[in-house]
Amino acid sequence: MVRQIENQLCVMAFELLSEWRYRVMNTYRYTAPEAMQRSTHYGSNYYIIPSRKLGRNVTAFSYLEYCNILTLEMDSEVEYYCEQPCTVDVCVDGIISSTTFDTYVYYKDGREEMQEIKYLDELNSDDKKGERDRSQIEKQRLWCVQNGIGHVVRTDNIIMSGDYKIRNLEWLAAKARRYTMTKAFGRNALISFLKENGSITIGQLYTSGIITTKDGLNLLADMYYRGEIKFKDFNDYQLSNKTEVYL
Repeated sequence: MVRQIENQLCVMAFELLSEWRYRVMNTYRYTAPEAMQRSTHYGSNYYIIPSRKLGRNVTAFSYLEYCNILTLEMDSEVEYYCEQPCTVDVCVDGIISSTTFDTYVYYKDGREEMQEIKYLDELNSDDKKGERDRSQIEKQRLWCVQNGIGHVVRTDNIIMSGDYKIRNLEWLAAKARRYTMTKAFGRNALISFLKENGSITIGQLYTSGIITTKDGLNLLADMYYRGEIKFKDFNDYQLSNKTEVYL
């Protein structure tokens, strides 16, 4: 009997994996990042981020790119993304030049966009780098119009808004990677509790017994990842027992 159940679980897992692979190959335009050399890419920092959303490690070549990946990973509206998705040729005034996008994003509502990640001060500067960055963005926008996909420039003031946004995302992402509430009972119980009581602090959730000190924070991280709960003043204050949780 046990062996039969194990075999059934293996079959179910294989079917789910096959379904996920089929969707990846047939829904998203870009699924494999371009091979990039660290020495030729902007930024001396290099980050490898384990992604629950993608089921693989994601590479970032600057701190700002790393922060952007965190926001995509923990954004419940983002279904899929791919870093360094493609290098394309763009022809302007008869001159062909190449450009590599920073990120491809596919949202749950079906929207697609290419993202370029820049520091705002550098983008607005009058030096050669600022001119080069603005020229690159215009070429990317032209290519996106020609290929029917959105284009967004994400700057540091957007990605890192607030003093604690990135720190809080790092903390939640680390927990969400290791913990998945596969059974909906615990999540539904907390959702029902919040519907009945409204906004309530993490400390009060402990006191009420709706979450435990053992797995309570893991559950909250998992539910935030799924988009089922929110935290008040998330960008401006460090998560603590005083943080309010709401739907």
